[in-house]
Formats: sequence, C-alpha cells, structure tokens
Amino acid sequence: MLRNPAWMGLRGILLLAVAAFVGCGKGTSDPVVYYGYYHPAGWINEHPGKALADAGSCARCHELTVLKVGSGVPSCMASACHHGTQPGWANADLHGLRAKLAAGPSGRSFASCQICHGKDFSGGGSANACATCHGVQAPHPAKPWRLSAGSLHTHTTTDPSNAAVCAQCHYPGSPHNPAGHPASPAPAGTQPGCYNATLCHANAGAPHPLGPIWTEATSPSFHGIQAKQDLLYCQSCHGTPGTPMFDGGTASTACSACHTAAFAHSTTWYQDPVQTFPGYVPSHRNAGNLAACQACHDGLVQGRTAPLPAAPSCYSASFDNGVHGTVGCHANGPAAPNHPVPFTGTTHTTVTQAQFTADCAACHAVAGSSPVAGAPLCSVCHQAASPLDAGKGPGTCLSCHLGAAGLPAGPTGTAFPSLAGAHAKHMGLRTALTCNTCHNGIGAGSLAHYNAANARVSQPTSPAPVAMVATFNAQSGTAGFTAAALTCSNVSCHGGQTTPSWQTGTLAVNATTYCLACHKIASTPTQYNDAMGRHNTPSDHNQTCDYCHDMTQAKPGAQNHFKYLDTPAVSGAVTGSPADQFPSDTIRFGGGSQPATGALTYTVTSSTQGQGGCALTCHTQDHTTANNTWN
Repeated sequence: MLRNPAWMGLRGILLLAVAAFVGCGKGTSDPVVYYGYYHPAGWINEHPGKALADAGSCARCHELTVLKVGSGVPSCMASACHHGTQPGWANADLHGLRAKLAAGPSGRSFASCQICHGKDFSGGGSANACATCHGVQAPHPAKPWRLSAGSLHTHTTTDPSNAAVCAQCHYPGSPHNPAGHPASPAPAGTQPGCYNATLCHANAGAPHPLGPIWTEATSPSFHGIQAKQDLLYCQSCHGTPGTPMFDGGTASTACSACHTAAFAHSTTWYQDPVQTFPGYVPSHRNAGNLAACQACHDGLVQGRTAPLPAAPSCYSASFDNGVHGTVGCHANGPAAPNHPVPFTGTTHTTVTQAQFTADCAACHAVAGSSPVAGAPLCSVCHQAASPLDAGKGPGTCLSCHLGAAGLPAGPTGTAFPSLAGAHAKHMGLRTALTCNTCHNGIGAGSLAHYNAANARVSQPTSPAPVAMVATFNAQSGTAGFTAAALTCSNVSCHGGQTTPSWQTGTLAVNATTYCLACHKIASTPTQYNDAMGRHNTPSDHNQTCDYCHDMTQAKPGAQNHFKYLDTPAVSGAVTGSPADQFPSDTIRFGGGSQPATGALTYTVTSSTQGQGGCALTCHTQDHTTANNTWN
C-alpha cells in the first residue's frame, strides 16, 4: 500500500513534538502533576537564584518574552509572577533599591533586571526598556546619580558585586564617566570593581584620599567637607546602611571611633560654617543631604520615632548636648527657618550687627544673594537702608522711612511709606502725639506692621493701616479712617466731623470757616467741643467767630488751644485743671468798626469763667461787664 507523503511528514513532526515534550519531565498524562514533577518542592522560592546562574536552562521550557505565548508552560512574563504582583513597583524606592542589592537566592541585582529587560536594558523579552522611565538606557536615573550633586537617588549604596554590569557602560575612558575618572586605569583584564580603577574610582580601594590629608582638620582636603554632603555615602563603607551605625563596615575605619558622641559628625555642629583653613568650623548648616539626617534623627517627618533615640529632634526649639550648652534649633523642621514666620519677635526687630553675623547670616544677607536661596534679603522689606547701618537701626524707623530718627515729626518723604502729608502739623501740636496715636497696635514688632511692610508677598502700597486710640473718639462714635478719601471721622479733636484729606487738605487758624470745621454751634451739644448758649442766637450774636476770638493772642488760653486735645474736658475755672486752659483768653473783639465800639473788653473772675462780662457799645447800646454776661 502506498503511503501519503504529506501525512507521513506530519506524523513525523508530531512524534518529534511528543518526544520533546516528554523530554522536559518524567512523562505523565496529567499536565498539572507533570509540572510538579519537573521542579522540586519550594522551587518557586529558589528559582530566582537559579535563573541568575543560568537563565538559558529556563528557556528550554519557558518563554522569556511577552511577545510569544508558549504551549501552556508558565511564562516568565506572566502578570502574576515576579514583580508584577508588587504594588508600586515602578517607584524607584522599590525596584531601584532591589536592583542595587547583591545577587542572592531571591534574585536581586542589575543582572536580574537583564534577564527580562535585556543585556543592554533596551527592553528584552519584557519589551519594556529602562529608558522609558529613566530617560537613559541604563538601570539607573540620568546623571548625576548621587545625592551630593542634587539627585534624589544615589549610586553610592549599590552593592559592589554589580560592578561587572556597570562596566558595560562605565569602562575606563567611557564617555559616560566624568572626565579623568579613573585618572590611571587598571590593567586590561582586571575584574571590574568599585574602587580599583576599572570603572570611575581608584585610590587603593577608597573613593577618597588617605592619610593625614583626609583626616586632619588643618587640611583643605579634610574629609568633613566631603562627608557632610552625603553621610549615607560614607556609611556604605564605614557603617551599616539602613541603620544609625557608623562603626565600620567594608572599611575597617569607624566614624564613631573619633565621633564618639554623634557617631558620624562633630558634637558641636550648629555654628556658622567656616570652610577656610586654618579656622575651619564644622557645621550641619551647609550639609548637603537631609535624607542622611534621617539615619539617626526624626528627619523630615515631624513626630517620627528617631532611629537613634538619643539623637535630638530636627524640630527641637533648643538643644543642650552637655558640651556647648543650650542653643536654638529649627522648631519648624530641617531646611526651615529656626524662627517663627512671620517673625515679629524682638530677636528680629532689635537685631544688631553682631547678632546678625552670629545667627542670621547663615541664611540671610542684607542685599545681593542670601546663602540660603529661600531666605529673603533684608533689603526686600527694609528698602530705605540696612537696619544694621549706624543710625538706621532698631528704634530709628529709618531702614524703611525717611525723616529724623524715631520720626518725631513723622516721615518727611514724597513717596510711600514716607509720605509727609499732615504728619508734621499733627506731630507739632502741643498735645503729645506719637505714631501709635493713629497707628494703634500697628507699630514696629506688630503683626500688622509686618504684614503691611512684607514686600516678599507684594510691594506695600499707600495708605498705611490706621487705627486711632480710643482717647480721641468723638462723642458721636468711634474714630475711623476712610482710605479712599484719606479722611478721618468721629475724631474728638475735629468735633466728630469729616476731616480734610490727609495729604492735600488744610485748615487755617483764625478763619471762621475753619473754626466751624471742628466746632459746631448747637443749642443741644452732640460733641465735646460744640459752641452753645448765646452762640446759638443768630438774631442776637450773628458775627463771625474771629470777630470775638483771636487765636493769635499771647495768652495761655489761646496758645494752648491745641494742647489738651487728648481730653474732652475744658476747665472753666481759674482753679481748674489744667490751670492754663482758659477759654476767655481767646476773646478779643474786632474793634474799630461796626457794629461794636467802645471798651471792647471781656472780663472774668475766678467764679465767672465761661460767664464773663462784655464791655462795649453795639448798635448804640452800651454794655457793661456787670449787666452783659455771656450765656
């Protein structure tokens, strides 16, 4: 019988397939049992290390790609396997830390990444290139990959056993290396290592100089300058990463051997840093890695339990380590000001040059550029002069305002915040006034003053906040200020009436119009200084104010008209208090013209203040002191 050649060929292929299938195991009709027979118990936990040793053996049965589906044999790319089941694996704090570890039974290391992502990390069987997230075709972020250069991640905690993978890109002379790294490459064929001049670093196994030049604080190459940029880097060799320990690791030298109290840095580490030699002063103020602080301190998370209980909190208001005494710290946390914000305390408002140099200058500068980028310059708010200059310091007001020290006549400039306005007129009155009279609670050191002058938020604009002391409230209500019109109201001095504009208005003494701007004539008074009695009888005494009153007389009552504006009381008796406040001293009749002629005198006694007698002839009628008393 003739055989069909096509059928024979197909049958041969099937037989080969069966043989290959049986060759992977012990031969069974149950595929579930079949796979269990092939791998020993616990294989799921052991296979990562085996795969690292020989991934090719896995490929005999398993597909190492997402681009092809096998014959029912589990794929290494199954979503339920490997890191596909770990939430947040894409976060560098998860997969990055694992990749930097040494290879072990559970996988780990850069080599384990290569199994799925390709030898050159271009995607491999996973079809997911590292460059998709990293931005570079490498199992790490783009350069610089170190905290001291400003990166959020670092290569310094990578286990040295990964050096062979690093060498794929970072071989001597590689364009990926910093210039001159290594300065003298190791002989060809040298096994890649972190500190043997096969990658970047040399120095006989250490990434830094050795000997006195590195250990002595008299040397410009002193290790403290480099170490505080990233103490975790130091710990990778001189301690135990992930702990507060700096007592030696792969390097036999322990930081704690010299730094017995703080383990990794000087005990007194708060002072203003000095980077020159001699005179070097160690300080954490210019340390470069806050994350390293968290190895011992509570760090960036307030309330976090510090890994080293004895380490002071980064949120301490003060600290005394028994060596340097109590010093102020940063109550707002690391990298935040060591003072409140807003900073209205006397430490700020009365600071001297010596105090500024010892404390503030670590963060702030008066002008130019501050040592700490986020710390405002003094000149941002103090725009007229430095508050540290002679004659411009606390109490003078002259770092912001123009005028005499202390502003006894108010500011004298032409632009805000030094607009002269009516300051000089008011401050020159015989009633003692201060800035606080109208700017009550808004003086230097107050939050309102701070906010009004805070050019860090926006450039201050006119007018300044106004709040008058209650002493000057009118009888009709509380004194107020209208910013749009620059006028005051309900001020007792002005008889409760709306005042002229603070900047452009005027009042002339001895003119009826301006007397009435403060004194109203009323039968029933509504203000403390209303004119009453016969003043309110138009048919009887309808004369202008300055016909009877002359404020230019050299008498106490006239001279002191503006001396007692801080009291609503008027002394009507010679024995009253104050004794120099005589209303009668303002009276001097116009004289020499109609309607009044004659003696033109006004006479009072100790018992007739306010009810004196007039002696004059008016409209042919003679008035005598005895028969013509006022009111």
